[in-house]
Amino acid sequence: MPEYETSARAVLRALGIELEIIPGAVCCGAPIVESFTSDWVYLSIYNLARAAAMGHGTVVTLCGSCTNALSRADLALSDDAVRIEAQRRLEPLGLPLPGHITVTHLVRVLSEHQSALRTHIVRPLQLRIALTNPCQVFRPGEVMQFDDPMNPVTIHQLVELTGASVFDYDGENECCGATLYLADGRLSLAAGRRKLDATAAADVLVHACGNCHLLLRHFQRAITKGSDRKPQETLFLSQLLGLAMGLPEYELGLRENRWR
Repeated sequence: MPEYETSARAVLRALGIELEIIPGAVCCGAPIVESFTSDWVYLSIYNLARAAAMGHGTVVTLCGSCTNALSRADLALSDDAVRIEAQRRLEPLGLPLPGHITVTHLVRVLSEHQSALRTHIVRPLQLRIALTNPCQVFRPGEVMQFDDPMNPVTIHQLVELTGASVFDYDGENECCGATLYLADGRLSLAAGRRKLDATAAADVLVHACGNCHLLLRHFQRAITKGSDRKPQETLFLSQLLGLAMGLPEYELGLRENRWR
């Protein structure tokens, strides 16, 4: 989903924030969290070590699962046994054992720069926006320590900066169902259908999670198969903000003139 990274970079660049890719990064391990092996944590620790080797103390992610796994790995490093094993695995790779690394999701970065964002809004959007919150960015609360984990308001605030109104619906804070697809495709699509049915009257469905986008946009045809409902328009939060900031649509991964 290159449009997510492209639009995130464009919005952050307008705020004076440049992102640097971690070379040699691997999967964070979220897809294999305890379900398969506790060794998943060393994948995340490896990525944190890569960031530390670059001289950085903060990692920004676009994915809720990555945010969650990396945050949990940072906490796990307070355990002596985990640190010893991590050091054993990292030494042959020439990587240092990382100290504390701050892990933050794009939503949190944007939230911390709301005042700056407000000054960049040049094209207020007259849209009704339905949200689906990236659950792993907020939960579990004791790990993520950001917003109200069961009823977050951050994305509401960011959407309202654009001039758009938030379309309220039951199930906004429910999991979209994307990760269920690995275990039960029918259940996953049914969860996605609940979201799409509940937000059908909104102009756009906005999310800040690649998993949500995968299910609710790329799998939308499979979800609505057999029905005559029109496709639901979907955008990443960074694309929505970029439009309101007047950024070129090609920088947001959008078709030119599609949103004029």
